[in-house]
Amino acid sequence: MFILRGTAVSLTFFVLLYCLLSVLVVCAWRGVMGLCGASARSQENMLFWIRLSPLLASAAATLTLAVPSFVLLEPRSIDEEMSVPLVLGLACLVLFAFGLSRVVIAQAKSSRVVREWLKEANILDAGVTVPTIQASRKSPPLALVGVCAPRVVVSEAAVALLSTPELRVAVRHEIAHMRSRDNLKKLVFHCSPFPGMASLEGAWQEAAELAADDAAVSNFRDALDLAATLIKLSRLIPAKAAPTFTMALVSGPGSVRVRVERLLAWDESRVLDVHKPWRYAVPVLAAILCTAALYSPALAQIHRVTEWLVR
Repeated sequence: MFILRGTAVSLTFFVLLYCLLSVLVVCAWRGVMGLCGASARSQENMLFWIRLSPLLASAAATLTLAVPSFVLLEPRSIDEEMSVPLVLGLACLVLFAFGLSRVVIAQAKSSRVVREWLKEANILDAGVTVPTIQASRKSPPLALVGVCAPRVVVSEAAVALLSTPELRVAVRHEIAHMRSRDNLKKLVFHCSPFPGMASLEGAWQEAAELAADDAAVSNFRDALDLAATLIKLSRLIPAKAAPTFTMALVSGPGSVRVRVERLLAWDESRVLDVHKPWRYAVPVLAAILCTAALYSPALAQIHRVTEWLVR
């Protein structure tokens, strides 16, 4: 019974904290991004961690606070009403199962569609070191497909329409998505569902496209080639939308205008803006030190909270 009570209380703590933090993110992420005047790559990373923060913070708090406080401070034999923790714990398990099912369904659909695209496909020399596949006309003009082993896929129509420099810079755009592991990030989003997150994920997608544009372009000539590519390929968008775990160069005409205008206003400072992960080390280290200093009082307080939840 002690293990059952501990599991139910821990799951209850996780799901309540996850829902609370998710509501805060849904309501406040635009305000946070409004204070950020950073590059497209920094905005993409910021949006990714904001989207993932409810899951990470809830898991960390549960494993480092809720579970230890229950193990250390809860009496081994006690008769308590467990209906609320059991119900909420079950709701947490349903949330886990729903997230897993979303991933499995989306991956199965993506794999089925990509297999159809790659029938009779062949290797294409796009002037880059990463292997590029020329697929059938059923595929999007140009896309990155796959999560574990991502590949760049180019349609026959795109190859016929684009010049060699345009094709090269377009493939470099998809390689930037590959190096940023953007399809894997989409999979992580599917693991942590919550109503209202679609707008945040859409903003992340837009920032990821802008960041990949910046990574693909190294001079004004490249910017013009990529702008011309976007305009040409926007006319080749297939009727069916690309599956979930793909990053298409042109996902819809709505974003093309903004990206083309941005490319035509290209300047060299974007190349010089390098993402520095160490900039996040100071707040993370400060949080760890504060947690360590206040750990014992925090355990006692969390145990009071979980006792209140049970009663």
